[in-house]
Parts: sequence; structure tokens; C-alpha cells
Amino acid sequence: MEDMLRRLLTSFGVSGHETDVRRVIIDELKDTKCDIREDAMGNLIVKLGQGKEKFMFCAHMDEIGLIATFIDDKGFVRVGSIGDFKAGDVVHNLVRFENGIIGKVAAAKESPEIGDLFIDIGSSSREEALKKIVEGDVASFLGDAVELEKKLISPGLDDRIGCYILLRLIKEIKHSDKELYFLFSAQAELGGRGARAASFAVEPDYCVVVDLEDTGDAIGAKGNISLGLGPVVTVMDKSLIMHHEIKERIEAAAKDKNIALQYTSVSRFTDGGAIHKEKSGVKTGVISVPCRYNHSISEMVALEDVEKTIELLKALV
Repeated sequence: MEDMLRRLLTSFGVSGHETDVRRVIIDELKDTKCDIREDAMGNLIVKLGQGKEKFMFCAHMDEIGLIATFIDDKGFVRVGSIGDFKAGDVVHNLVRFENGIIGKVAAAKESPEIGDLFIDIGSSSREEALKKIVEGDVASFLGDAVELEKKLISPGLDDRIGCYILLRLIKEIKHSDKELYFLFSAQAELGGRGARAASFAVEPDYCVVVDLEDTGDAIGAKGNISLGLGPVVTVMDKSLIMHHEIKERIEAAAKDKNIALQYTSVSRFTDGGAIHKEKSGVKTGVISVPCRYNHSISEMVALEDVEKTIELLKALV
């Protein structure tokens, strides 16, 4: 696995705590000629080139996780969710707090809701537990990144894969007649808060959000998206209808490079919903990498889809 991707995947980055991810991105760009700034929301905004059009790409740095809400007398840590995921998918798995403390996720019920989850950090009392963590501390899901038959399995692929794609674009784009912005956004899992602030500041004419989209090709899954069949054009989500100009440009670039596209509409939110409404409006669309088991601790993408998405976006600019 490429070192840049491994560094992104192993960085702590639960929503609102993206410091480690920002450090990796800044370090990766230290030898690249570009302008980098961090805003008050924790977004990283990278600028390349000059031109009449302002074109922005966006991928979020943050990932799903848990937040400690109460530590009981026996040292068990009650939690709330950061981001959208099913409680049953994370039971009996390990988590890592930002300070490095490891714990096991367990549940008070056989078919749990988020409120039934707790973390066991091995403490036998509240006093002992408070020496390790306090209420308000956040934890990410712990797991190794594994390559399997040209597929990648790991926690946090949503949306470190998008960050990886943007870094590749910054490093590989040699010329463009556009003013390009690459937004590594914060707090997307909390409603696109970072992307909204950055869109207000940059005022792009166009924006493409790079995200992951659930496939329907696993047993019991629903949907028409499959791994290995190319990037996904998300024509509509809960907060955005893709602007027709963006869609037409993407389709023209795909045709020019002979890249197959998949199409879907979904009922979830993306950063695009926050971006397209700012100032006088931004023509916005979403391109996604197909992902099995999205928002779980072992998401899966096909490396071929990642490369095709990079090729498509390079052709777009």
C-alpha cells in the first residue's frame, strides 16, 4: 500500500479532532508549489493556479466515532455516536481514544441502539477510569488496513480515500486554466459544518465533492452500485440535486477518457448540500468511489475505482 494512503488511514480524525489528518496532508504537500491555509473551523484549503473560473474539489477529513458521555461507578464508559452508523456493527470491536487509550465496545442489549453501547477500558471504578479519559473525549474505531484481491479494507476509508484522491490531484495536475481549490473539510459527519464555512470564504463557481457511496452488490445489500465498475455520479442526495453543468462536464470528461460511470440517488447528506447554498450559490455535484460496508469498521473499496476517479477528475480540469 502506498505510504501516503497508509498515513491517512492510520491518522486519528473523528469529527472535530482532525489535527493528525491535517498534519499528514500538510507534510505530504511540503514539496509541492501551492498555497495552504487553515481556517477557524479546522478546514485545510489548498490553492493552485490562476484563472477566470474558481473550481473547488472537496473531501472531508473526519470519520465516524464515539464520544464519552458518562463514566459510571464501575468504570464503564457510556457513549454517544459521532456520525451515522448502526450500533450493532461496532459491538465487540476495539476503539482508540485520541490520547491512545484502547477500549472494547460492548452493549447492554442483544440488539442494541446507540444508547445501549458502552466502552470497557479495563478500569474497575470511575476514579480509575478518570485517570485515563474524561467525559467528552472521543474515540475512533481501531482496525488494520488490508489489501485483498486489489481491494482495500479498512476503517476510515470514508473519506480518507477522498483526501488521498485530492492529494494525488494536487501533485499530478501540471496545468489548468482554472483557479483550483482543494478543500479538506472538517466536521462533515456533523452536518457539513466545515464545508459550509469554506464555501463562504472561497466563493467557488463550481464544486465537485469527492465521497464514498454504498454499493448494493453484497448479500442483503440494496442499491444498483457495484465495486469495480467505475466512479459514481450521485445525481441527488438528501440535500443536493447535482447541477446539470457539473454533470455534463463530468460525462464529457468520462467519454473523453473512456471511463464508465455509475449513477445513483441517495437519502443521505453530503458536503455538497452545505456548499451549494452559500453566498449567491455554487454549481455543485458529487462524485463517489463505490464502497461496500460504508460507515462500518471495515469498509471496502476497489483500487481500480480509486484510480479511475483520479483519472476522471484530472480530465475534468
